Amino acid sequence: MNLAKSLLYSGLLITSLSACSPPSKKEVAPEPTTAQTHATETSSPITEDPSDDKFKTTMVDSSEYDLNDPPVEPVQAAPQEQFEVRVRREESQYSMTGYSDLLNIMSLNDAPTTITGVLINRGNCRSKGTYDYQNMRYGSVAKVYLGCSAEYVREVTVTTNSGLTYTYNF
Repeated sequence: MNLAKSLLYSGLLITSLSACSPPSKKEVAPEPTTAQTHATETSSPITEDPSDDKFKTTMVDSSEYDLNDPPVEPVQAAPQEQFEVRVRREESQYSMTGYSDLLNIMSLNDAPTTITGVLINRGNCRSKGTYDYQNMRYGSVAKVYLGCSAEYVREVTVTTNSGLTYTYNF
């Protein structure tokens, strides 16, 4: 019985050690085909035809183009909207502190504009409510009631219905 245990342990030890070792087989390089041997035997310099070059350079006569007057293509300008942003604290009889912190966004656009989002201090200051922010024309004022003190507002990002985003720093 003692001999059987020692044989079993030694067999397991040899098996586990051989499983960790790399294989002892060496890969044999494939024999070259007749075309490859023929190419190596007749080692003549190969010249490439420049007409087969994929990145061919073509010469252009510069007299065809006037460099002082480049062609101008009409480019439609992106709609630019303008706003005037002010932060203020106003007295309020409806708050327990006696004042409300407001963000006033005045439209300076002739076309009607709708504000779709206002981000204050990169999202670190919440807004309690936004009023009069739809169909804003020149001189219209949207009011945003702030969840933080007006003196701590440093950046306001306004997003409009045209998909443009405007950032104002104070």
